[in-house]
Amino acid sequence: MSLDIKCYPKGMYGENTYLITDEATGFKAVIDPGYYDFEIRMDIQNNAHLKYLLLTHGHHDHFYAVNDYLEEYSSVVFAGPEGDLALMTKQGCPEPKKLLRDGDVITLGETGLRVIATPGHTAGGICFATDREIFTGDTLFRLSVGRTDLETGDWETLVESISTVLYPLDEDLIVYPGHGDPTSIGYEKKANPFV
Repeated sequence: MSLDIKCYPKGMYGENTYLITDEATGFKAVIDPGYYDFEIRMDIQNNAHLKYLLLTHGHHDHFYAVNDYLEEYSSVVFAGPEGDLALMTKQGCPEPKKLLRDGDVITLGETGLRVIATPGHTAGGICFATDREIFTGDTLFRLSVGRTDLETGDWETLVESISTVLYPLDEDLIVYPGHGDPTSIGYEKKANPFV
């Protein structure tokens, strides 16, 4: 199983929207649908191939364009973290069709995306992981971590999520964060000054 990954770092606060494609089947998902434009539409190409909109946490910049996707792609499934449902609702996000919990698996063609609970940046934050990569939303960045001064954030919980949930993962796992450049679990374990 192999993914093609395209990043659009053009959200309202430089949020990364990812278009991932299962190379075996052409099926696609958008992770953190904060941005939508003609370029993404062209990269999606076949409307029937877009299967999921996946949300890592309930902050507005990460779901800002979700309604644009839902209007354009009527059969797409919007899925988000159950633990952030109240936060999403409060911030004007449409309710996901599928609520995600730790341990769930999203099947995208031949690719399985494991849902990993990583609370701290928000109470219900999650990551999506394969055997090669992990999409961490605003939990872990290159040489930084998510802020915890926003609603439902908690510093001790964030540090615990990173140190006990993410850092034990394979060091070669590529980290695709919600803002900024990719990194790896191994590099962050050695160099991240916040954990």
